[in-house]
Order: sequence, then C-alpha cells, then structure tokens
Amino acid sequence: MRRALPENFELSEGPEYDIKDSELIWRIGRLSVGESATLEIAPRVTTRTIQRFATGTVSGAYSCEATVSRAQFDAVTSRARQFGYVSPKEDDRPDVFHCKLVVENRSSFVVSLSGATVWLAGRSDPFLEMEDIREDIPPEGLWDSLEKRIEAIDKPNFTHEINYSILPRANVESTGVLELKERSIKVLDAEVNKQYSISRIRSYVPSDLECITVVENTGSAPINVMRLLDDIPGIFNIPSSDQVRIEIEGTDLNQDQYRIEVVDGTQLEEQLISPDSQGHALRITVGTSAPLGLQPGKSLTISYPLHAEDPSPQNDKLAAPIRADFSMERFGPVATRFCNRVPMIRVVHRRRRFSTGKEVFPAAGSGRYEILLMFQNDSDSALEDLSLHDVVPGTFNIEKSTVRSNQSGERVIDFSKESAREGTHVSWPIGRIEKNERIEVVFEIQGDSESEYKVADAQDYHGATFGDEVDEEPNLPDWVDEATRSMPEPPVHEPEPEAEEVEEAIDEVAEEPVAAEAESADDESVDFSKPQVQSIEPERDEVEQEVTEDSEEADEGQSDTPAIPTPDVCPVCGTEAAVGSSSCETCSFQFS
Repeated sequence: MRRALPENFELSEGPEYDIKDSELIWRIGRLSVGESATLEIAPRVTTRTIQRFATGTVSGAYSCEATVSRAQFDAVTSRARQFGYVSPKEDDRPDVFHCKLVVENRSSFVVSLSGATVWLAGRSDPFLEMEDIREDIPPEGLWDSLEKRIEAIDKPNFTHEINYSILPRANVESTGVLELKERSIKVLDAEVNKQYSISRIRSYVPSDLECITVVENTGSAPINVMRLLDDIPGIFNIPSSDQVRIEIEGTDLNQDQYRIEVVDGTQLEEQLISPDSQGHALRITVGTSAPLGLQPGKSLTISYPLHAEDPSPQNDKLAAPIRADFSMERFGPVATRFCNRVPMIRVVHRRRRFSTGKEVFPAAGSGRYEILLMFQNDSDSALEDLSLHDVVPGTFNIEKSTVRSNQSGERVIDFSKESAREGTHVSWPIGRIEKNERIEVVFEIQGDSESEYKVADAQDYHGATFGDEVDEEPNLPDWVDEATRSMPEPPVHEPEPEAEEVEEAIDEVAEEPVAAEAESADDESVDFSKPQVQSIEPERDEVEQEVTEDSEEADEGQSDTPAIPTPDVCPVCGTEAAVGSSSCETCSFQFS
C-alpha cells in the first residue's frame, strides 16, 4: 500500500512502514482468507489556510493464487515439448571431453523428470545413466546433469533417452491495483465577537444594557455542536433563560435546541472583576437535540439584557470575556476560540452640583425693578435642557431681558410667559450648560408706582429645571486593551548566602563586640562573656504617655469646638439648601 503525504503532514518512520520521497509504503505480505491488516498512523497536521485540503492518494497492488471471478479448471490436457541434448566440452588435452545432459521444457506445463540415459554412438553401454531424478522443470525452464569425462573420442556423437511425466495441475494467478478516492479534510474555525451596548454606567443608579455575542463560522466545515462559557460581571443580575435569544441569520432557535446553565463566579476573568460580587457565568450548549448546522460564512447571534441594580464606584473597569468550544461532530475534534476583544464596562461616579440665586434691585424710575437670576453648573459634566423660571406680579410687565454666559458671552434667548393666579410665569429655555459655566438672566419689570410691590416677596426663587448629564464622549461600546493589563509581578526571591559568606558574616559579628570593648574600656568594665540585654521599657512608657497626652488634648479640642450644622438636602432634586432654609431653592420643596 502506498499513500502520498501532503506538505502539511509531518510523520516519522515506524516499524511497520517506510517513508520515501513523501510517500508512505506499507508492505503487508501474505494475507490468508478472511484475514485483515490495519495500519494506524497519527501524523501532525498543520493547517495553513481555512480551506479544505487533500489528505493524499492511496493505492495498493496485490497478487493472489486464484481468479477474481473464482473460475476453476475441470480438466487439464497437455502435450510436452521437452528437448534434450548433450553438451560436450573439450579438455585441455585433445580427445578428452566433459559432457553433460541438458533438458529444456518448451511446453506451457510443468514437466516432472524421472530418469535419463545417454549412450555414445557405436557403444552399447551407456556412459551416463540417472534414475529417480524427481526434478520439476517449469515452463521455459531447463535442467542439466553433472558432467561426465570421456576419453579417446575423435568426434563425439550421442544418443539419449529421457523419462518424464506431465504434472496434472495448472498455475492460477491474478493481480490487481486498487486506487482509493482521495479524501479531503475540512477545517474548523470561527470568529467570536462580544460587545456591550454601552461602556459606562453611573454609580448607585440602576442601569440597563444589551449584551450581544456573534460567532461567525470562518472555516470550511459546518459547526454542529457549540459550547460557550460567558462571564457576567458581579454588578449585573443574572438574566433569565427566557431573556436569552439565540438565532442563526435572523431565525430564532427553538428552546429544545440549546441548554443554558448558570455557574456561580466568573470563570475566565481573573483581574478586572467586581468587588461587589463574585459574578456569574453562563454555560450555553447549542445543538443538543439536533445538529446545529452552522454552515461556513454563517453567524450565530446570542443576545440578552443585563441590569445593574446598585453598582458601587469601586468598579473602575470590569471585563467580560467569552470562550467558544465547537466541533463538527459531537465526539469529534474540538476547536476553541476566545473573543477577539474582551468587552469592558466602567462605573463612573458623577453627581450634579450647581449654585442658584436671585436678587431684585431698584432701577431708575418709579415702579421699575431689575431682577437677576443666576445658575452655575458645578457638576462633573454638562447638563441638558436647562430652563430658568420666575414669577412676575400681575401688575408688572417685563420690559427686556438679557442672558449672559461666562463662557460664550451674551446669548439671544426668547422667554415665554404664562398667566397664573400668583402672577405671570416666565421661563428662559437655556438648553445645554457646560461644566463650570455660569448663566445670568437680567430683566427689568415696570409697574404702577402706586401699586404695592414687596421686594421681599420678589426675592423668592422659583427654581430651575434641567435634564440628564451630558457625556463628553459618546457612550459607545469599549473593549479591554490587552497591552495595558496589569500583570502581577512574580515575587523576587533573594539568593541564599553561600557558606563562605555566612562564615564571613559571623566573623564580622564576632569582631564587633571586641571593638566595642576596646572603645568602652576607659569608661567601665563590661563582662562580655555574659549576654548583654538592653532594656527599652522606659522608652515605650514614654511613648505611650505622649500618645495618651496627645489623645487627651485632641479630645479637649474636640469638646471645645462647636458642632457644625449640616445643611438640609432636598429629597426631590438633591440640592443642598442653605442652613436654616425652610424651602428648596430649586424645586420649592418645603422642609419640615
């Protein structure tokens, strides 16, 4: 048997076969009826492309002592065409010959030679006589006897007699060549992509997002079984099985075609994990009841919603990798792929902080007043849909208004008016206010000089409304930068000192007391034969006494310091009100 080995097959020689010129040669030998021979090889196959590739042609040559059609001979009839002759060879001396009998079988059957006799012409006694030879001469074969020496012969002339018989058998043989159809190997490969719909969520605020995973068959073999292990960070709740949607090219799979299991703790990510919880992982098996049939070029999409109930700001960066194990057959070879880029989610800690105010100034002329409204954005980002509101008494009219920004200067904004029982409601739709931007609205009102207008009532601030915070960057999907991952550094083990270094250190330590003795010999005599112990308890007592005194002074200082009153926080809009205020300046909520 011969098998061609492709270039991407690596196989070393074995005891049962030989390899020559990129060809495997297996010499089986003789096989009895019903016997079989098997050769198993395990080459190392390197896939250079995703296209299917040939495994090499296989051919075999055989011969057997039978016909392929199982035909047999009923009777064999033959006629011999043997030919015998004497071959004399003259010696170095003249008239001396060395003679032998040669018998040729020119028939197509085997001839069995039993005896032979040779006479010299003119003589009655044979010079060569052989009996019971028992030699089979095959077709086109020959047989020769031993040489016999004859003397005093001028011209040798011989007669011979050959005894033989025809063997009643026929040789049957058939040969053939087998060529097996060349098989090709398909390549398993896939590309896994996972992403979150957003990359940032706010701390302590419930948030929702969508997780989408796409597995594309980029190989040349269909994928019939797939197992996925999907990490879910600890800030998210576990999605229910009804919320998980699996589809192939827009067609949803039936629930009996996949199985979803929940595993406690993230299984793949070890670094960017949540301190809030250990998280979970989804073990999804697709192709349980029937082959999945994901053909090359087709994609499998898995999507489910995620809900973060109360993420803490300690969740700086969280990674959620996924691994896919897939095969063409349930018990066939398995390929493993991780997602090309690991999706990342961040928890940002942003809070809205702002300052508001209102002031009324008398203007030139009787019954004229100038009113200033102020709003300053001290938040971490810009705010959308800002509107400033005020109420003008019914007996007054607005003459003009001006809107100024400390960043963009004067802005042209038309105000809107709406009549109410307490007066005229006036609103200025400012729109977006940037971070650290201050908006001032100045307008004048004109009324009857004899009408009653209490400035104290006009000081009431009627609030401002605004929308959500504005991200400086679009909240788009983001992924982990593998190059900047913080890898744990291996512990540095100091080399142990060698024996010589230890002895030198001991010698140095032993020499130090001697030097100390020489220096302090003039002051006092010390017996260094006894261990010397230095007492440090008095110093410790002094330190404890100092710490006690400091703590007592701190307690006295705290007792002398008056308590700082904390401002009230509006439960509606979250604005910090001034100390002693009875209502919120933003939404007019009345504190109890």
